[in-house]
Amino acid sequence: MTTVYPRTGAADLPLPGYDAAAARAALAGADPRAMLMSLVHVTHDAGALGEFAAVCDPRADTGDLVEALTARLADVLTGGSATVDKPLPDELFHAMVSTFAREDVGPEYLPVLRDQCGFDALEAPVGAAPPAPTGRHVVVIGAGLTGIAAAVRLAEAGHTYRVYERNADVGGVWLVNRYPGVGVDTPSHFYSYSFAVNPGWPAFYSSGPIVLDYLRKCADAYGVREHIEFDTQVVSCAWDEDARKWTVTTRHADGTAAVETADAVIGAIGFFQDPMYPDIPGLGDFAGTVVHTAAWDPELDLTGRRVALVGTGASAMQTAPTIVDDVAELTVFQRQPSWIQPRRAADLAVPEGTLWAMRHVPAYAEWFRAMTYWMASDGNFAHVAVDPAWTSPEVSVSAANERLRQVMIAYAREELGDRPDLLAKVVPAYPPFGKRILRDVDWYRMLRRDHVELCTDPIERIVPEGVRTADGNTVEADILVLATGFHLLPMLRSVAVTGRDGVALAEVWGDEDPRAHLGVTVPGFPNFFVLSGPNSSPGHGAGNNFISEVQLHHVLACLDLVRERGARAIEPTAEAHEAYSRAVDAAMDNLVWSHPTVRGYYRNSSGRVVVTCPWRLVDYWHMLRTPDPEAHRLLT
Repeated sequence: MTTVYPRTGAADLPLPGYDAAAARAALAGADPRAMLMSLVHVTHDAGALGEFAAVCDPRADTGDLVEALTARLADVLTGGSATVDKPLPDELFHAMVSTFAREDVGPEYLPVLRDQCGFDALEAPVGAAPPAPTGRHVVVIGAGLTGIAAAVRLAEAGHTYRVYERNADVGGVWLVNRYPGVGVDTPSHFYSYSFAVNPGWPAFYSSGPIVLDYLRKCADAYGVREHIEFDTQVVSCAWDEDARKWTVTTRHADGTAAVETADAVIGAIGFFQDPMYPDIPGLGDFAGTVVHTAAWDPELDLTGRRVALVGTGASAMQTAPTIVDDVAELTVFQRQPSWIQPRRAADLAVPEGTLWAMRHVPAYAEWFRAMTYWMASDGNFAHVAVDPAWTSPEVSVSAANERLRQVMIAYAREELGDRPDLLAKVVPAYPPFGKRILRDVDWYRMLRRDHVELCTDPIERIVPEGVRTADGNTVEADILVLATGFHLLPMLRSVAVTGRDGVALAEVWGDEDPRAHLGVTVPGFPNFFVLSGPNSSPGHGAGNNFISEVQLHHVLACLDLVRERGARAIEPTAEAHEAYSRAVDAAMDNLVWSHPTVRGYYRNSSGRVVVTCPWRLVDYWHMLRTPDPEAHRLLT
């Protein structure tokens, strides 16, 4: 297995250069829960779970216990007894997960955690023979987070591949998003690949450049870059029924075109495609500088300038607090407020003890990832599920949803209680999770600044001197910042995909109604796989990395089924596709995203939810694990 970031494995114990005292000192500040899991992982000592279980309770006074745990782990690392690289038995793994979660974790989660938190990769045999070539060639569209993962997994399975990327480097949105303050709002230790667990995240929520550096390192370490054609746009993909292959036409930066044939195509463009410029009259009339957050000019100087910022979503909430000290005036134009969770800790830097443990304590990084995933995934599903008997359906959808709503309202009051003018503007009128919930990065405190104005009057038009609102007022500005996100619809808008009998995918989906079996495949388009496709965004938790890897497993399982059956291509049956689509719509009716007060990019203009996934993450993982032959048509 390729190693992106060197780490110690159980076979490397005892640690060279450390005695027990030095190891204890190095572990100061490490997470005791992850230390306990690592101790049990390398010793298989189930008794330690009961002995030290209290360290997993944040309410317990465990100072002495943590000290004893640290000493025990230090002894094992520097000369104690370790069960070298022996896989964890299922029963012990279950007990460990339930201990850190402080609840009896359902058995359905165990294979998901093993897969998605890096344990399967950790236990993979070292020096295994390379896979036998399958003779199948796959084209991947896009070299962002999903495209890189696709390349790695295809190579592991023995397929040849080529990746086409329209930009000059890997990274996708993390390459093009360069606005001030850009970063993840999913914890870094989970927003990464399960096969490349990174022990070196400098912060629990990393900046955009750090995420981009990680993706670049992964592309280099796994040899992906040599298979990528950069500055190359995939123009079209056309299915050749007789040859049972795809004809892929590309256009290079110099305007020249090329054609390649492939057995399969993976669309890894992602949900976010091109910058969404708002349809505001007069936008081209503005006399100053217009910049979109998704096309930021790093040379743009905002010092002493009057800035008008349109939007209050994730990019706006990261940009505005970052630039507020530089500008002379900042006016934020809000159409609909976002729900905001309380501010994170003032210092998000990963402690030195944790960084040391990530690199030197076997399995620590995997267990820390598992704990991060557990806190940020299906535990949130209760907040999005509609309780039909709920008594306040106009503002929330269940008791859990209402509790979360009250927490966020209380936080807004804590921050803005003495500013009723602002408080009235920032509390949404739709239930929590109806739109993406954001984390406060000093947004409320920024709004309080004397030179900042929050405007909720509708924008009538852009005029040369600034922004005119519906009440006739004109806000003068030197720079107009459009924090208005990306195009999500039509999906795959930049590629003309033509399937059997010359039918275009754009005709099947239309502009706003994409549907796919399991969010991945469409009848009439054999061996064409859409990743981050219809109804597959994890709206309640985790990150898109989870969905990408789950869908990639399904893609490779489908190609395996093709090979096992002596076929050449696979597609879902119309019946299976329609049944899945009906199931998605029925499930969505009982989730917060269908609430009548919710507007946003999750829904199309007719109100159908087309982006988010209606299932728990654990359910979606199991649904995509093994393709049902009865739900597919195999072409010989």
